[in-house]
Amino acid sequence: MIITKILITGFVIFALSRVILRFKEGKISFVGLLGWLLLWGTIEVIVWAPKITTDFAKIFGIGRGVDLIIYGSIVSIFYLIFRIYVKFEDMERQITEVVKAIALKKVSNKPVQKSSK
Repeated sequence: MIITKILITGFVIFALSRVILRFKEGKISFVGLLGWLLLWGTIEVIVWAPKITTDFAKIFGIGRGVDLIIYGSIVSIFYLIFRIYVKFEDMERQITEVVKAIALKKVSNKPVQKSSK
């Protein structure tokens, strides 16, 4: 069991290094940094003190801590999918507006051709 905990801790350290690197590169915001730090920190606490999840599960009327984690993960994944969908729809709308503007600009700048009879 200790080997698994050490391996997970190693992965968490790697993931945190990637998060910090992305923050330094300006690819994620400070709020994003805090969110990822909180997530990976929570995972680390759960790995080394799994009884905490069972205690939280009992508060919510769930029998096992792992069930609480699974339920929370599913809800989080659905929420993230919803956010991605909203961003995708917004980008699609913006692209449509840009394409319309470019098309209208090309049409308005096009010289009038005289018909040859």
